[in-house]
Amino acid sequence: MLKYLLALLILPSVCFSQTSLWKVSKNGHELYLGGTIHVLKKEDYPLPVEFTEAFEKADQLVLEANVDMAKTPEFGQKVAKLLTYTAGKSLKDVLKQNTLIKLEKHLAARGIKLDQLINYKPSMIVLVLSIIELKKIGMVEVGVDEHFHIKAKQVGKSIEYFETVDEQLSFISAMSFGNENEIILNTIDEVSQIEPMMAVIKMAWLNGDEVKMTEVAIADMARDYPELYQTILVKRNNRWMPGIERMLTNKKVELILVGSMHLVGRHGLLQQLRSKGYKVELF
Repeated sequence: MLKYLLALLILPSVCFSQTSLWKVSKNGHELYLGGTIHVLKKEDYPLPVEFTEAFEKADQLVLEANVDMAKTPEFGQKVAKLLTYTAGKSLKDVLKQNTLIKLEKHLAARGIKLDQLINYKPSMIVLVLSIIELKKIGMVEVGVDEHFHIKAKQVGKSIEYFETVDEQLSFISAMSFGNENEIILNTIDEVSQIEPMMAVIKMAWLNGDEVKMTEVAIADMARDYPELYQTILVKRNNRWMPGIERMLTNKKVELILVGSMHLVGRHGLLQQLRSKGYKVELF
């Protein structure tokens, strides 16, 4: 699970090398397709020139969702409502005793009391635990999607979105349904390995190795959480594909930026485009 989250947050020094941005074309039409990260380190700016070049060539920017909408008070209220238990229910009613004890010890080591999070649903706990560790390694800056979203608005570039932030919230809320104890325990075990795990993912990108990237960030999820894999990756990729194909029939050039793991693997956007006869080449 954490490998999937980390793959979406991979450092730009690697993911924004030659290996993270592809040019897709057919019959004289083209677009650019790249993987994003949602938080950065301060030293990761300025972003590498390849993405800036693609942005300047593109007539339109296409993102997963409108990042501005996720900052509104209304959306915050929706998050609180969807990812927090009500009617007196809490993690104590969902997690086994050994899971609660391990979670309490993990939080205590970071100066946090379990009672502070006891009403959060497991999917929120996974995010909180991940964010805590990412902050510890300095990943706190504006992410790539937001960076280009801001830039597009500044220069008046057209922007489109594949889905709404409400839809994305529904995907997050489904992350641990039915696997609450297993996912919490796995997350606790894995967050202590964030830096070496990042190193493996980064090396795969550094080598431009789609197979290795799939192996380290997708294979476990597909095997251990097949329903979640279908919900978060496969079904969304399949919903996006018709729109991407329509973009490859118009006169505009799009820059599409989506989570990195949506690109690779046998269900990834790159493979789907190749199988449909589109030319896919590193930019």
